[in-house]
Amino acid sequence: MNNQDNEKVFQKSQINWYPGHMAKAKREMQEKIKVVDMVIEIRDARIPNSSINPLLAEVIGIKPTLIVLSKADKADEVKTKIWIEEFQRQGHYAIALDLLHSNVSNIISQACLEVMKEKVSKLKAKGLKHVEIKAMVVGVPNVGKSTLINSVAKKKAAKTADHPGVTKNLQWIKVSPDVALLDTPGVLWPKFDNQENAVKLAICGSISDNVLPIEEIVHYALEFLSNNYKDQLCERYGDVISASGEEVLEKIGQQRKFLNAEGSVDLVRTRSVVLNEIRDGLVGRFTWELPHEN
Repeated sequence: MNNQDNEKVFQKSQINWYPGHMAKAKREMQEKIKVVDMVIEIRDARIPNSSINPLLAEVIGIKPTLIVLSKADKADEVKTKIWIEEFQRQGHYAIALDLLHSNVSNIISQACLEVMKEKVSKLKAKGLKHVEIKAMVVGVPNVGKSTLINSVAKKKAAKTADHPGVTKNLQWIKVSPDVALLDTPGVLWPKFDNQENAVKLAICGSISDNVLPIEEIVHYALEFLSNNYKDQLCERYGDVISASGEEVLEKIGQQRKFLNAEGSVDLVRTRSVVLNEIRDGLVGRFTWELPHEN
């Protein structure tokens, strides 16, 4: 999608979503950050840049941070490696995980120990026999924070759902004698200065569909996929690349027989199904951005 196409999509509607519980959560996080040793920042592996919350930098400050790229099973493997290398180049400790199937408990525990090894060594050198690492888990909505908590704790300690806004309170989870995690609600920011980032967050399910211009979101997604992942798009929906705009949805709707009472394609239903299939990874494994693109 070229810049002119971007402007057409992003100038029609301004996407913003900042429920009251997010403002409250940010205030509570600012208080709790004082009692934790480090931060685990969860980002979506499909949008490692767009899923950064600029407000979290104010909260985190200089605390040591582990970056976890979640939903790695839905992201482009080659591009995920590029992102990990970029974070390492910047001096950050970063890992990519499929939170549902990776050996999350051991990986997170080892990563936390690696991030905090200097502080732990200094405390033990002073005679402290046992050091418990306290880590705050942060990230935008629906990025996988509660899934990570549950995977590490090996029990359903936090509520999860495939839509944003489920976790509304702060809660401590005792993982092991060495690690305790503080789960926090997903927090966005009051206004998106970059609407392209907002669109990517919307595609990946981090913004409530109730406030989204779904037509524009799906248009952007299909244009991007036709330009960057044509083979996967065709494998799922047939030869729709030759079509443009609403013609793509028309073809998909006809194939699926999503017709209304008049016999024409139900575009609303078609858009909803296509967006959900993209989000669920049924169309393919996609990464929507690379370092230094914005």
